[in-house]
Amino acid sequence: MNIAVDIGNTRLKCGIFLPNGEIKVHFLPIPPQGEQFGKLTAACPPSVTWRVAPTGTFPWQELKAEILKIRPTDQFEILTYQRIPLTLDVEFPDKVGIDRLLAAFAATKKYGNVPMLVVDAGSAITLDLVQNGTFCGGAILPGLVTLSETYPQISEKLPIVDPFSTIRPIYPGKNTKNAILNGIYWGTIGAIRQFYETCHCQKPDTRLILTGGDAEHLLSGLSHVLPVQQITHCNTLVLEGIKRCFEE
Repeated sequence: MNIAVDIGNTRLKCGIFLPNGEIKVHFLPIPPQGEQFGKLTAACPPSVTWRVAPTGTFPWQELKAEILKIRPTDQFEILTYQRIPLTLDVEFPDKVGIDRLLAAFAATKKYGNVPMLVVDAGSAITLDLVQNGTFCGGAILPGLVTLSETYPQISEKLPIVDPFSTIRPIYPGKNTKNAILNGIYWGTIGAIRQFYETCHCQKPDTRLILTGGDAEHLLSGLSHVLPVQQITHCNTLVLEGIKRCFEE
């Protein structure tokens, strides 16, 4: 049995791939503790292989050490960008976040050779253009929580708000909190729409692929401003990308 691990900036995402094709996804805080992996693998065989994508700053060596405390016979495979079978049209391939590449690679395998804008919404929101199986780069935006934390830096009168406190803010906001919520949410939606429409003008069949922890929250707003039939939501793209890389 194999377990895919995406080491993010704020948490670990672990995907256990079962023989029937089902994926069981678990989230663990950073830094993780050994006993947490014991609970996660309670139904697993005595020895499994952990396939790790070190996308964040937490050292994968520390992750390995914690797991081996309670599962000393487990094996580890560390993924690098060279292992991802994806053509890269960027200046510095080794500096691109491996999670961006994995999401793009999995999307091409899952949805075919169509032009797509792959949006991974987490602590940062990445928007990457993929055409003809080639990763063409894109844009990086602050994530919703990250953006909310910047407001007190603008003015001490502006509070930090929970960007998930409402499903879809109603414009215009009638108080400071709701005005900030509108700025965070609709500002992000507007940016994604602008990038998508730029791609769509060049390739009318471009699809918008949403993934990441905050993707579902953005889905309502994006469905409000873009054709629903062009939007696809899949929260397991990076984990699927890890799995597929070792199968190629």
